[in-house]
Amino acid sequence: MDDHLPLEDAIAAQPEWMARAATLVAEALAEHPVARWAPAETVAVIGMGASTHAGAVFTEALRARGQRAVNLDASAAARFPDGFSPAEHVIVISESGRSPEPILAAQRLPERPVVITNDPVSPLAELGSPVIPLGGFTDSGVYTIGYTTTLVALAALAGAHGVPLADPASLADVAARALADAAEPGASLAAALDRCTFLDLVGQGVSYGGAQAGALLFREATHLATAAYDTLQYLHGPMECCGPTAAVLMFGDGRERPLAEQLEGAGVLTHRLVMGAGVSGPGVTHIGVPGAPDGADYPAAVGEIVFAQVVAAALATRRGITVGDWRFPQPDTKLPPASYFP
Repeated sequence: MDDHLPLEDAIAAQPEWMARAATLVAEALAEHPVARWAPAETVAVIGMGASTHAGAVFTEALRARGQRAVNLDASAAARFPDGFSPAEHVIVISESGRSPEPILAAQRLPERPVVITNDPVSPLAELGSPVIPLGGFTDSGVYTIGYTTTLVALAALAGAHGVPLADPASLADVAARALADAAEPGASLAAALDRCTFLDLVGQGVSYGGAQAGALLFREATHLATAAYDTLQYLHGPMECCGPTAAVLMFGDGRERPLAEQLEGAGVLTHRLVMGAGVSGPGVTHIGVPGAPDGADYPAAVGEIVFAQVVAAALATRRGITVGDWRFPQPDTKLPPASYFP
């Protein structure tokens, strides 16, 4: 799993792998019948990096439907005492299955968690029951196919437990439409971003999880300083540093609309992404798939991250950055293939 696709190739391949993941996940869940989650029970998601952001999308969507849910960094969960569980139901996510923090977190749990991974024979997979496979793909140097297929797997898992978020098979179509609609405005936005010193990503509900995922993507792929904020939190001070060299990418068409107008009036490069029908133009892009006006609809998370990917890939190309060639490689974020966390 250490080989990488070019970022553009991974972005383009997502609809195919998402459709395959929907089939594989359905087959895996058919072999492990599950009971409904009771609303009074809590579902916990544990992950690192962008897996944490997929967990943020998922748990926000669950809570919006009345299901208790918490999203936890594996670095924190790995420090839990042995035998402690943060919830009645635990899902651990790691695309590689070799990130040490999720492995240690799973080892500390009193019962085997559900594991979502791209490598069903990885160290993490050995700790899971059931193990939900993502497909065995080669990803880009940053979390791309892994992120969107994880959203597919989580939607399938929720549906199997009686909390429908979206038809997992339909999410590949959302990605395909987003790729088509994002190409032209994404290139234009990338050109404008190239002069900016930082980028804030802003959204509410499920879209806040997408903003977090997008912020990490831009930091890794384009070396642009970023931060992610809930829309309403953004009104309480964080936007005060914005000026002519700042940029803000917003997901949503509620409170985001007047906020964008205010920022534009101050000379801030501002762009809104809206999921649903509408006319795209300067400062706003519509992705032609259904989505709630406030961005709380689960499929919106797919369109939002695909748009961010397209922009980030174009900006990385403009800056001559080879995505996945790390400035600061770390020796301990992945285990060697044949080793286990002590």
